[in-house]
Amino acid sequence: MLTGKIKCGPYWSNIPGHTESAFCSFCKKTTGDDTLETEQHLWLTCEHNGQRQTWETTTNIWRKTTLRNWPAISLGLIKGLAAVTFNDDCNSDYEGLRILISMTLWAIWKSRNKNTINNQGVVPKETIEILKEMISNLIRNSWIATKFMEPTRRMIRQRKLRFLWGDGGFVDFDANPYPTINSS
Repeated sequence: MLTGKIKCGPYWSNIPGHTESAFCSFCKKTTGDDTLETEQHLWLTCEHNGQRQTWETTTNIWRKTTLRNWPAISLGLIKGLAAVTFNDDCNSDYEGLRILISMTLWAIWKSRNKNTINNQGVVPKETIEILKEMISNLIRNSWIATKFMEPTRRMIRQRKLRFLWGDGGFVDFDANPYPTINSS
């Protein structure tokens, strides 16, 4: 994604027999429009693929994990994500931002592929659920991995996980047997 090699829109325009793949399948199915599926359209402007609702969910998660303002999402931010840093970032907000943006893109991409390749209808709520499940799995698996660490290292890593995901009520780290995501 960061290298501009995502196979959407213009990529398919010059491949005989696949020119229809250049158009957004969500827009085609919903309105009949032949809208070129550019990265800008796919990640940020399509009104039919659930990206807007998914970004809103990501913003809400961010607000539960940090006091820092959520940045305006743009194609430039997405492509330059690996280089993002914050001044005075003692909370590892840059790490949380990278995780949330990457997972949001992956959730949108998975929904897009389900709709485009598998020809299965996708509603925005599905994309949001994919995102929440991926984040939940990441946190749970990161927590489980600490069980195999020596005690001092485990304590440090668990503290970092708590710090990364904040005390804003997004994660219940005291749930048994593993942390759970609060769905509200």
